[in-house]
Amino acid sequence: MFNPFDSWSQAGNGQSASNAWNGVGQPPSVFGALPYPSDPNYSSMVTFYFTSFNPNILNCSVVGPRAQTYYRIVTDNQMPGYSVIKNAEGRNVSLVEWQTLPMIEVRGVLAKQHVRTWLGLTSDRSSRTMTVRGMQYTWSPSDKSINLYAGGPRDRKFLARISRANGAISLDMTSDAMQLGLLDIVVVAAFLLQCGRNID
Repeated sequence: MFNPFDSWSQAGNGQSASNAWNGVGQPPSVFGALPYPSDPNYSSMVTFYFTSFNPNILNCSVVGPRAQTYYRIVTDNQMPGYSVIKNAEGRNVSLVEWQTLPMIEVRGVLAKQHVRTWLGLTSDRSSRTMTVRGMQYTWSPSDKSINLYAGGPRDRKFLARISRANGAISLDMTSDAMQLGLLDIVVVAAFLLQCGRNID
């Protein structure tokens, strides 16, 4: 089954420099050029890292600003087939049941349902949608990240991104996403999108 989120982490995704310039002359020199302006979408981001893999993301910690642990993901051998996401206070935030069709529950936000229902592929299989508190969001691969947007194709608003570098997984969230109270649900979605297991 085609997974649109497989290719983004592979190196060499984009066009080569010669292709990008359509073979017309040489690319312009950037020596001495002013710094390229940063994308306003990515300003004032809060970054979280999935870290301390034991041996992988199925058992890890999620740390945020000031290296504070915000979540622990535990896939306990004593509860085979389950992954639990706990917050900094040790309370269960989410439970994933690994079955033929995996199930997900997020306490107080998402009733127990199939992961493929909640994080469903779009009809063209290029993105995944999720509904949280009646609002629809879209996860879309973009270069070397998976970006989260609110709204439709014409008026979509960037909220978060998942990216990989040097074996680490980072989650950047905008202040808007934090104010919408999406941290728990986005961490759960990021875990599911990066766990390496079939979620469909």
